[in-house]
Amino acid sequence: MKLPNEIKIIEIGPRDGLQNEKLFLATKHKIALIKHLVESGFKEIEATSFVHPQWIPNLADAEEVMEGIRDLPATFFALVPNERGYNRAVKSGVDGITFVLSATDSHSKKNLNRTTFDSIKEIATLVEEAKKDGLQYRASVSTVFGCPFEGNPGFNRIREITEQLVKIGFQRIGFCDTIGIANPVQVYEWMSALLEEFKDIEFELHFHDTYGRGLSNVLAGIQAGVYSYDSSIGGLGGCPYAPGATGNISTEDLVSLLHEMNIETGINTDNLANTSKILHSFLNRDLDSKIWRVAKSNS
Repeated sequence: MKLPNEIKIIEIGPRDGLQNEKLFLATKHKIALIKHLVESGFKEIEATSFVHPQWIPNLADAEEVMEGIRDLPATFFALVPNERGYNRAVKSGVDGITFVLSATDSHSKKNLNRTTFDSIKEIATLVEEAKKDGLQYRASVSTVFGCPFEGNPGFNRIREITEQLVKIGFQRIGFCDTIGIANPVQVYEWMSALLEEFKDIEFELHFHDTYGRGLSNVLAGIQAGVYSYDSSIGGLGGCPYAPGATGNISTEDLVSLLHEMNIETGINTDNLANTSKILHSFLNRDLDSKIWRVAKSNS
């Protein structure tokens, strides 16, 4: 098998994981969670989202969260949907911006109230601002492998979006399997082709485990040559604008898999297990992590 020595994991639980929770997690608990994630070894964390509170009420405390974590030794990204969100993020002291868009127009209109390529035009202006502000930035493209409204967007559509994102300055492009519909052959074939054409781009993959394919898709992505992955502590997550979408792949399960294959992640598994316990105590419900469930049954 084609395996790297190391895989980069971007922890997205504090943003993507918490945005769809039924109950609002207290700001102090969000800050504590992020601190424990940093202590576990995560170097990049998507800490929050600067979306209007009307749309994502669980992350209405974005400024307060950033105030509480700003001095921690990690790079903190925040998701922004538009110029207003970008300005809020900059004022809060974020290190990086995750610009979000959708691969299909139907999902884009429901999520951002504009088409995919209209999103790219707006993002182009904000990318220039991010460069001037000295911020890191990455693109996060939803519904890449399948859309709840349009089905499979097709490889040519994804290639066209990639080409446009590269033209406006992105060097990090993340592809999200928002409804967990991707399969390993699709992931391997699409990513192999994109890596062959866009050799200087750092592609990142973001899988949901709706149909239990998340980790198998990670392995397919690794075989294709993708070495950066989003994952969520406790397997939390889901998209408010994608009916039926369940959680992200679990960080605990991903780290366990990679370590068993002798692939380094920089994550301390004991600290990560403790972070899972702390998250469980905050949410007071079972986590969607197989590793956590095994640890719970053995305790």
